[in-house]
Amino acid sequence: MPRKPKEHYKKLPSLYTSLLIAFTLVLGSFMALFSGFSLPIISSRIQANINSLLDRSLIIAWHEYNRFFRETKANLDIIASLKGVTALFSGGDAGEVAGLLNNRPQVDFWQAIDNQGRVIAASGRSEGDPTASIAGLFRESWAGGETLTSSEVVPINTITYLNPGLKDRVLVEIKDLDGQSTNTFFNGALIQVVAVPVKVEGQILGCLVAGHLLNNDYEIAGNYTHKVPGSFLSIGVQGVRIAANIQGASRMNFVGLPQPPTLVTTIEAGKRYIGQAQISPGEIHLVVSDPIYNSTGRIIGEFSVGVPSQGITNIKRDTFLAILAALAICLLLGLILAAFLSRRITRPVTTFSHLAKEISQTESVTKEHIDRLEQINVPDIQEIWYLQRCFNRMARSLYQKCKETETYMQELENDRRQLQHLADELTEANSLLEKRVEERTGELKKAVIELKALNHLKTQFLANMSHELRTPLNSIIGFSEMLADELFGKLNPTQKEYVEIVLRSSRHLLQVISDILDLARIEQGKIVLNKERVNLEELIQAVVTIIKPQANGRELELRVDIQPQLPQLAIDPVRIKQVLYNLLSNAIKFTAPAGKITLRAWYKKDEVAVSVRDTGIGIKPEDQQRVFDEFYQCESLYQRKFEGVGLGLPLSKKLIELHQGRIELQSKYGQGTEVIFYLPAGKLSQESSEGGQQDGKPGSRSFAG
Repeated sequence: MPRKPKEHYKKLPSLYTSLLIAFTLVLGSFMALFSGFSLPIISSRIQANINSLLDRSLIIAWHEYNRFFRETKANLDIIASLKGVTALFSGGDAGEVAGLLNNRPQVDFWQAIDNQGRVIAASGRSEGDPTASIAGLFRESWAGGETLTSSEVVPINTITYLNPGLKDRVLVEIKDLDGQSTNTFFNGALIQVVAVPVKVEGQILGCLVAGHLLNNDYEIAGNYTHKVPGSFLSIGVQGVRIAANIQGASRMNFVGLPQPPTLVTTIEAGKRYIGQAQISPGEIHLVVSDPIYNSTGRIIGEFSVGVPSQGITNIKRDTFLAILAALAICLLLGLILAAFLSRRITRPVTTFSHLAKEISQTESVTKEHIDRLEQINVPDIQEIWYLQRCFNRMARSLYQKCKETETYMQELENDRRQLQHLADELTEANSLLEKRVEERTGELKKAVIELKALNHLKTQFLANMSHELRTPLNSIIGFSEMLADELFGKLNPTQKEYVEIVLRSSRHLLQVISDILDLARIEQGKIVLNKERVNLEELIQAVVTIIKPQANGRELELRVDIQPQLPQLAIDPVRIKQVLYNLLSNAIKFTAPAGKITLRAWYKKDEVAVSVRDTGIGIKPEDQQRVFDEFYQCESLYQRKFEGVGLGLPLSKKLIELHQGRIELQSKYGQGTEVIFYLPAGKLSQESSEGGQQDGKPGSRSFAG
């Protein structure tokens, strides 16, 4: 490449000018790209935040709408449990009920309806069936025994029937788009209704019905606006606002005005409406609406919240202006900073260039040149700092290199000595650790021996206590039976009921003590099996005969399916009956009425299997691994619904294992549980079963309990 003339280099821009131009172009490009990409994104995010604000506002509004349901349900549940209320349904006075319900500020009307559908007390007239919607809600509450809530639209005369004092409040005058009166009134009323059944000892006597009128209601809207300032709430039926707290520039009362057709059409289609509504000429509000459903699932109205759009428009405009102003200020500050940085970066380079020119024009490098190089103040930039270091290295001598090498070797020797010292310390620490581990192992062995001794003491204590408790408990049961049989005189109904409770509780406690004693004897190895040849089918029939009345009492279907020609087993019949009774009792306890319990028995692969399967509540997966633990129950102490101490399955498992058998459990939560135990069959048993079916299904005999 040919060398360019000296005049050409003089025409080139300086490093400072080049850097300043580069910084300016980069900042300008960045600001332009930022504006082009960020402004649309910010605009869309503002709109998304507006929609999110409307959605959250609607959630708050629904919470206020449902407050009547929550509070009234809680109050009616308390009132329904009072003796005065139950006495009312038995022909008593309605004064207490009226006093409690008439003092509720949110309850505009109420009725007490018996289980025949008759109104026995009310805030208005108390004869007849006031309206089909309320009667239908009552029938669902009475039939299901549950509290029901609903929003309904009823004729105006129904409201005056329920409470004559609501005659003026229920009227909503219909107006045209200009707010002018049409001299007509909306012939409907939107009400909130709560029906709570009244029960005595599980029997439904009727229900209490309480309602709230939403026509011309400002409480819900006022509470909502208090929580979301600047927003409003509106309730409409058939395209007419029946309650609202909208505040416009030219009108304050919007009750009776029609709603936008697009909003009404969207709500009638069962969809949420998000859009705009023109309150008055030139005044637009942002609105979000949800349908209101009645007890049958039909859309009867709409529930809306909104905010004036003027404030949102100002927010968008102010946001864009603030962003543009910030960009301009940032650009100006960036240019000032670019000029400062460019000058600071180029100053040492300019000094280096002048000094290099001076050194190139001299015959030798002097100490003064080296000092001047070291005195140049360079910025914290790697390349410039490295350039200064390179100039300094050219003036260093080889002796300095040797001194640096010697110093480096000395540092390596010091590091080696330190590593050797650390290795010695690590060896000593390892020896101490092994000694500590050995001592800890001895302590753990001693703790295990002590725990075994404590477990033996626990088992012996349970056995002794169970044995000592059985003697007085048998006396209690014997005397209770004599009292129940009225051997010493007649008892009145209350005394007889209490004696039966004592007898039933004592028998249950005796069974628990017997189970505990059996478990203790098994753990101590003191239980003895009295084995004999037993016909398993006859043994099963004997247990079914005992357990069948319990199943019939809970309206459960008990089916027995036994493979024919089962081999005789060498078992203890009393203990196997105990296992079957425990499994069937658990199935009956945890199966709801109208459920099904199936007991099956079959012979397969040198084993006789017996299965008890139910359609009950089932067991959660996390509890299935622990149901065979002693005293373990799937329910917590605060949520228990079923009696028992958790000994049935553990005792059954130990008894089966004493027979050299095994037991399995399969369960799906909410669908049911199946427990299967297997008993070994001897050689004679196998020969007696030859020729029969091996899977226990084809050719088996079954009957329903």
